[in-house]
Amino acid sequence: MLALVAVLSVMNIFIIQGRAEKVEEAREIAKEFLRPAELQVTKIVLSDCEECFDINAALDSIKKQNVNVTQETVLDLSKTQAKELVEKYGIKKIPTLIISGEINKTEQLKSFFESIGDFPDERNIIFTDLKPPYYDVSSAKVIGKVSVINIVDSLCEECMPLSQVTNALKQSGVAVTEEKTYEYSSKEGIDIINKFNISRVPAILISNEVNYYDNIQGQIQELAEDKQGFYALHATSPPYRDLKKGKVVGLVKIILLDDASCAECYDVSINKQILPRFGVFVKEEAIFDVSSKEGKELSAKYNIEQVPALLLSPEASEYPAFVQVWQSVGTVEEDGWHVMRKPENLGTYRDLTTNEIVEVK
Repeated sequence: MLALVAVLSVMNIFIIQGRAEKVEEAREIAKEFLRPAELQVTKIVLSDCEECFDINAALDSIKKQNVNVTQETVLDLSKTQAKELVEKYGIKKIPTLIISGEINKTEQLKSFFESIGDFPDERNIIFTDLKPPYYDVSSAKVIGKVSVINIVDSLCEECMPLSQVTNALKQSGVAVTEEKTYEYSSKEGIDIINKFNISRVPAILISNEVNYYDNIQGQIQELAEDKQGFYALHATSPPYRDLKKGKVVGLVKIILLDDASCAECYDVSINKQILPRFGVFVKEEAIFDVSSKEGKELSAKYNIEQVPALLLSPEASEYPAFVQVWQSVGTVEEDGWHVMRKPENLGTYRDLTTNEIVEVK
């Protein structure tokens, strides 16, 4: 029994030692796993391109990983060493980063680098996830620097400016490095209008450098064709200056025909509140009672049989959405004026032919 106890005691010691060794081994593995990967970074930059992609921001995002950048080297593309590295690794875009060292230390780190660059070998990665503008090695020029030209009519205060287009481009990451504005009646404006066959003002021309922005390219190409290096866009919703007609179109005058004697009738101002839904720009407004001289003249001229009523000047025809809806509620007279014929769509009204108040529930 004593011999058996001795043997078991010795075995227990070996088991405990074995477990301790495994625990220590596990600690070492965990320690190594948590240790930051040691990296060396070479930045290749173009010193005279202030608008180019911010490669320092890219490096900062790398440093947020579990890494320790032990060495940073900056090389301008004009230097021989930089050119040799570009040729050696087949680098296509500048600025860039050449990241060396323990790039495959963990699967997580390897996956991160795969999402931002290419592996020329097991020890290096070339950063490729840069956005324009950047220097394109094959064409030997900086691409993605977008120019914008605005053609405006400063005398048209009602015209919707297209400056929001430029703002939208910038917010989408497009580098608008040059922006010019010309009056449509100036020499420069006339030359551009003739060159690009512009028919409406305001208009905006965007250089085809925007094609290098994948998130924008498709949207621009849906709106215009690339002609002579620019996409020419013009105002699509009135008011705007129609250069063929030689005037600003879409400035609508409305007339509200009311009936003060009808307390039950719906509020005639509801008519004008509906117009903004269809983009109609009201330049001028008048209101007449049906019993007034003007009211009687309008009723007789357009054979108006129900009031309240709404009349719109011929300029309303410039709004396609309004025209489509108007077909179901009113008529367009020979002089182009739009006359409302179905007030029952809005509420209680007076029938002038019978002098009865028609209640609409």
